[in-house]
Amino acid sequence: MTIPRVYADFNSIEYHNAERTSATVGLTGYGTIADLSKLKLRLTEGQQLLLYEPNDIEVEGVAFFDRTRIDPAGRTGEWMARFDPRNIRDAVPSTETPHQHPCFGCGCDLLPHLKAVGQLYIEVCPNCGTSVMAPLEPPKVA
Repeated sequence: MTIPRVYADFNSIEYHNAERTSATVGLTGYGTIADLSKLKLRLTEGQQLLLYEPNDIEVEGVAFFDRTRIDPAGRTGEWMARFDPRNIRDAVPSTETPHQHPCFGCGCDLLPHLKAVGQLYIEVCPNCGTSVMAPLEPPKVA
């Protein structure tokens, strides 16, 4: 099974020990949301991901939901990925078409809409009403 390749903003790395063998990065940027929408993938606890910065670096990580944080839309909880920074490597060039942001619900291209209304993490698809944050829904509480 192929590990889903998802954009991550490595400028927001948080290291968790002095040896820098454990780190996390938030999975809340528009690049991440667009990749998840392209893949029709909603994040789940423990999900393996190939995190990448286009034409730069990549690393395998594991998704988790941190209920102590606030996401960019102001909701309680934020999706993060845990990884070992020692495993960061040069990214494999992508064959994907850049600058696409399909709606998670209906698949229509949201880029013109996002350019018109801005990117505030509260936008909804003008065709079907699906939230731009749909791929980042918090996990269901048992």
